[in-house]
Amino acid sequence: LGAFFATSDMRQGSVLAAKEDEVLHLDNTMAVSFCAMGSVTLMILFFFMKYAIYVIMFSFCAGGAGCAMQIGSAALQWFLPSTKRRLCTLPEFGAFLLADAIAAGPALGLVAGWIVFRHTSIGWIFQDIIGTGFLCMLQRTLRLPNMKVATLLLSAMFFFDIFWVFLSPLIFRKSVMIEVAKGAGTGETVPMLMRIPSRDPFGGERMLGFGDVALPGLLVSFLLRFDKEHKVPLWKGYFASSLLGYYIGLATTMVVLSWTRSGQPALLYLVPGTLGAAFFKARMRGEVALLWNDEGSGGLPSHIEGKESAVISPSGQESEHRQRRGNSGSPEELQRLTARVSPEAVGSSLELEEGSEGP
Repeated sequence: LGAFFATSDMRQGSVLAAKEDEVLHLDNTMAVSFCAMGSVTLMILFFFMKYAIYVIMFSFCAGGAGCAMQIGSAALQWFLPSTKRRLCTLPEFGAFLLADAIAAGPALGLVAGWIVFRHTSIGWIFQDIIGTGFLCMLQRTLRLPNMKVATLLLSAMFFFDIFWVFLSPLIFRKSVMIEVAKGAGTGETVPMLMRIPSRDPFGGERMLGFGDVALPGLLVSFLLRFDKEHKVPLWKGYFASSLLGYYIGLATTMVVLSWTRSGQPALLYLVPGTLGAAFFKARMRGEVALLWNDEGSGGLPSHIEGKESAVISPSGQESEHRQRRGNSGSPEELQRLTARVSPEAVGSSLELEEGSEGP
């Protein structure tokens, strides 16, 4: 579902498509920063949970209501175009549509339901619905440019999860990650996770942090975008393989959790499942270098060498083009290419004739 939101800009006329200034392309620095900021946040929550829990709950409610309203508004605009009518313009928000006003009611009701029923047996339903909306909008906003950044991000968070679950008790006498997830004795649980009632003999609930969904989800979304750009059927592409890898990793997590009856770092199993599946298929196809450096059409130039690729133009139409290394090809090909360069372009850039296929 998150991958569907992430690739909404590739569907012409989609009301879910993010504006260009709303999209954040991750790079190597941001990938490392995720790990550093996550560690600092965990430490703050571990030592000051008594006060921080209410900040987290407020953020969850405000962010959840906003995401639910955006999704509801988009659905109304799609099925009822008349709701696109502008009611007013709000500072820092922009146009406030009729669809926004209608969607605000159910969104606030959803959050109110979680506040009232969060400690009951049905509280998980409200929390998971809000969390699903939040994660879908996150996938829509954040994008991985290539497998190089994806590998750095997921590898860093792989060791991050292992340290804060298994190794932190050696320093803090308790597992920092597990203590924070359970609310550290405040009587509240951190809402930034999916709660799943358990049907096994051990009872209780299974908890899956937002990061365990969002981080592998960024990779899955990138691979779906890659498949779409290269016109690969879903069942034959990287998306299906990585999705299967995620489910295998999640199932393994549940099995180990039931067997050991102790908290498990889900990314320990999810990262090898998703990243491993993608690299295995890329190796079988001989496309590791292609995935490693490909930047797709998410607002960045495609530089796939020696292969045809589909690039989405700003108008939403696709154009076929080829890009090759400047030092490749025969002398005759280089001569034909040079003949196309205008005098004004010398010293600045080479421009191919509009509509030409290239050398």
